[in-house]
Amino acid sequence: MNVLITGGAGFLGSALTQALRIAGHSVTPLDNLSVTTRRPSPTGLMVRDVRSLTAQDLGRVDTVVHLAALKSVPESFEVGGFEHNVEVDRHMLHIFTDSTARRLLLASSCEVYGQQSGPLSENTPHAPRSPYAAGKVATELLADIYRPRLEDGRQLGIVRFFNTFGPHEDPDAVVPAFLDAVAENRPLTIEGDGTQARDLTYIEDAVTMLTRILDAPALLPVVNCGSGQAVSISDLARAVIRTAGRGTITHTTPRINEISSFTADQTLFARMYGPIDRMPLDEALALSVQTRARTLAAAVPGR
Repeated sequence: MNVLITGGAGFLGSALTQALRIAGHSVTPLDNLSVTTRRPSPTGLMVRDVRSLTAQDLGRVDTVVHLAALKSVPESFEVGGFEHNVEVDRHMLHIFTDSTARRLLLASSCEVYGQQSGPLSENTPHAPRSPYAAGKVATELLADIYRPRLEDGRQLGIVRFFNTFGPHEDPDAVVPAFLDAVAENRPLTIEGDGTQARDLTYIEDAVTMLTRILDAPALLPVVNCGSGQAVSISDLARAVIRTAGRGTITHTTPRINEISSFTADQTLFARMYGPIDRMPLDEALALSVQTRARTLAAAVPGR
């Protein structure tokens, strides 16, 4: 494959770039570097805004993986976050439709499901509870509008990600926030009572799932990318403390519009692409804790 990955300097984009290159594919990562990331930028990074791309730019590749986004749910309540993501996604859909590229894989989020119980399958209705989630719903609806315009077997698919985590994750998510806390001898801060649960997907498992999707002959209209299991934030905090060998927990006020649980129904993925041999949570956390400790130690002069 000849692949363009937007958001290519980000946590998931850079990991996918590396994996696809190891598999022998030609990959161009693209990022405007507007969001701070802890992961080293991949070689050959094209520093460019997605909105500056044209259909002619996409003619140089056969597959586009569009991961670029402002992904902070709390920050999306500020003016601009919703508008930015929808504008970027709509631009990508427009230029892809007018290009000669064969496939476009769009990133969506479990946030589109909102407050709903049980494992969430791809046909669960949208119920967004944040501007970020509403923006992803808008992107999915736009994809439905653009998809019938594609001809000659060209494909447009959507992946809904469920809380991908791992070493070098950006600091605006719960796992790296907990890792930073134990590394810096601060209490792990839980918003609310900690009973809210999240489906956590280790970065290597998420990349494996993406490569299987890209290796398949056809993209599905929508597919979940999760673990199929949820862990409460309190249990996650205790697991981080257990792995690090130290730490305390404190609580603060609940997040506005907090969602009690996300659990991915992985039936469709398993049926289409096969089961994943997933890394156990404790092992994944151990690798993440070790990486964060090494990073902090390297940043201190004389250590």
